[in-house]
Amino acid sequence: MNSPPANDEIPGPSIWVIDRCAGEGTYERLGDARRLADAFGERVGVIVAEGDAEQLIAQGADLVVAVTPSALGPASFASAVRETLCGRRVRLVYSNHAPEGRALAARWGVQSDAVLVSPALLVRRRDAELVITGLDHSGRRARAVVVTPGRSAVVTLRDGVGQALRADPARRGRIDALTATVQPEPVVVRRRIPVDPASADIRQVRRLVAGGRGVGSAEGFEQLRHIARLLGAGVAASRVAVDLGWIEHERQVGQTGRTVRPDLYLACGISGATHHLEGMSQSAHIIAINVDPEAPIFRHAHLGLVADLVETLNQLEQALTDERRE
Repeated sequence: MNSPPANDEIPGPSIWVIDRCAGEGTYERLGDARRLADAFGERVGVIVAEGDAEQLIAQGADLVVAVTPSALGPASFASAVRETLCGRRVRLVYSNHAPEGRALAARWGVQSDAVLVSPALLVRRRDAELVITGLDHSGRRARAVVVTPGRSAVVTLRDGVGQALRADPARRGRIDALTATVQPEPVVVRRRIPVDPASADIRQVRRLVAGGRGVGSAEGFEQLRHIARLLGAGVAASRVAVDLGWIEHERQVGQTGRTVRPDLYLACGISGATHHLEGMSQSAHIIAINVDPEAPIFRHAHLGLVADLVETLNQLEQALTDERRE
């Protein structure tokens, strides 16, 4: 494996994002890394085998180490990460919370004697320390982990937890190529089976169809599930719908539920109480359907429709079904 440039030849990133195949979650973690680095007055590095290096720079990276060949397995990429980071002053490493990312984070944590927090929710600066908010094994209780100066840390973040920055084409950074030696892979991927949005954690789904009191009943949520299947989406709900027993609690969005940031959030019969808005207002596109023109949800929706919910959903379902047949 070709060694990366010596430390005195680069601007010295101390906060890193590692992801073999860059995706939306990579940019979210990069956004968090950029904000933290700015708080410390430091730089951000990214290590990827598959990804757009220029785009990574535009969204916050100061240095991108592009590992080749691109079709590397996890073990080969982990070896490239070790070769890149060994000997550097590393304050923090972000990895994804998928199985491969957790394994990579754990491996680097052991090799560097770093503090490992997996999964984490947030990393912030407190004077010279890092304060990491992490979840326990149940995923329901948060804990604060303090990392003192001189120690490094590695965290995993689920997709949807971080927040990407808007791309700035004028940003400048450096791209280094690193040719890796292919290592024996203990696991060979034969086929990837996509997650079923109907059963996936709502925080991991890119489209959500959410229902509130206006849905009217548990039977109304069955129609939402059918529309969600046609859209390739998951189903979510407001607290009222959960309290009425129409849908399970793990589908609840809001202050006492889960925070989501999907690409599409279709709010059906949801008035938009403050505690619900806190859980979904960062969605990329919010479409709201409600009979009440004064519903607070409309102040946050990118597209609002004041209409009878049942009639509108029937028309939507028919349109999606016809499109599927074509």
